[in-house]
Amino acid sequence: MITALDCLYGSLLDAGLFDTFLKQFAEVAGADSASLFDFDLARPDAMRFINSAADETANARFTAIYPTTQGRLWWERSERDMMPGAVINGIDYASTSEIKATQYYRELLEPLNILHSAAICAVMRPDMQCLLTVHRSEDRGAFDADSIAVLREFAPHWVRYKLLEQRMSAQKHDLRGHSSLAVFELGPTFDVRKMNPSAEHCIAAGWLQRGPDATLRMHDARSQALWTSCQRQAMSAAAPPPAVPVYGHHSEVVAYAALRPQVDSSLTPRRLLFVRPLQPIGVHADLTATLRTSCGLTASEAAFAIALRRSETLADAAQSLGITVGTARQRLQEIFEKMDLHRQAELFQALDSLAELNDHLHHRTEPQLA
Repeated sequence: MITALDCLYGSLLDAGLFDTFLKQFAEVAGADSASLFDFDLARPDAMRFINSAADETANARFTAIYPTTQGRLWWERSERDMMPGAVINGIDYASTSEIKATQYYRELLEPLNILHSAAICAVMRPDMQCLLTVHRSEDRGAFDADSIAVLREFAPHWVRYKLLEQRMSAQKHDLRGHSSLAVFELGPTFDVRKMNPSAEHCIAAGWLQRGPDATLRMHDARSQALWTSCQRQAMSAAAPPPAVPVYGHHSEVVAYAALRPQVDSSLTPRRLLFVRPLQPIGVHADLTATLRTSCGLTASEAAFAIALRRSETLADAAQSLGITVGTARQRLQEIFEKMDLHRQAELFQALDSLAELNDHLHHRTEPQLA
């Protein structure tokens, strides 16, 4: 189950992992195959169908022939019970003889050697249905209680995954400069060696912290516990560690981080940590450069100004950067003098204006390391 979950959540960062997830989940659930049915009833042309045991041609054929729920007997009959997290066992709604009599079975299910199906439902809107479905052949028979128990255990994760996917899709066009990946190059002790501008921004926002020994830490205790486990797995296991949810200052998931080894000729182990934001973080990653070139701030002063704008309190900004409150006050005074400001409200207004300008002037699509 754990490996299947890793692939599911990891597919938010790497869509190619979803096919692997379907195959692994079918095995966990004691099924021959697994499918994704995802479509908007008002837009049948936007339907998505993927079956772990079928090739792309068969999947495309299904989408073209059956763009609605018509003909899917147990699916139609279970509509009243469909709600986020519901587990539907097809045999409870239609007998095998009824299913075999449908055109849907003869044209699609029988060639794929499918007779029995069970599903987890995730309905995002009244006119949208999304099912994670597992299948068995006639020879293997209907799903037993153990398989249904696996589906029920997995159901909350499926609903959470779909909510995250929908959230990321809805915000895709709103992120502008924030949509580029943050990339950290980490050394053998997971110390930060290099960062791209988006990574610097994650530090300034306080999502991640760089300790005195340059080791990378997560702001939130839950994220840090998962990050520690991720590091242990990266050092001992051959398989890539799972994606780590990154929590913000208000206990919400703000990003997902994926640790991957860097393969090169070097004998020193190095890894890349990719952080994909789920939402804008207030200011553009290029704002650090603008503050340094246009306002004369040092790198540490620029990072503090951005962290203060995010945290809004001196103590929180200091904590996110790993400095004392006294040092924070000194940096704030230096920023005021260089930018000819007198109050935090004036600084926040200036940062917002500069960030908006940067969003129009810059757009990074490739996560180039500095």
